[in-house]
Amino acid sequence: MAAEALTEEFAWLSLLPADDVKQFVADFIKAARISAELGQWSVPVELLRGWKATATVYADPDLLRQLSGPLNDDLRPVPAPVEADSDGG
Repeated sequence: MAAEALTEEFAWLSLLPADDVKQFVADFIKAARISAELGQWSVPVELLRGWKATATVYADPDLLRQLSGPLNDDLRPVPAPVEADSDGG
């Protein structure tokens, strides 16, 4: 099974809920196919980075609780984004 093979390679997958592992496997296969077609391996690298960050959240119960709970703060209107200058600043 793909999930078992990937969990052997990426031990942090064991921190994710089963549904997330299924989604990771689907995402990983898609990213690998895209990379093979384009010859661009940054796609799975970014995918792994994002999912590993998700596993990090699941590894920390306090952080998971904070990020999973409702927002109770006064979330005032957010100002519109400012376009960057043509020189990058």
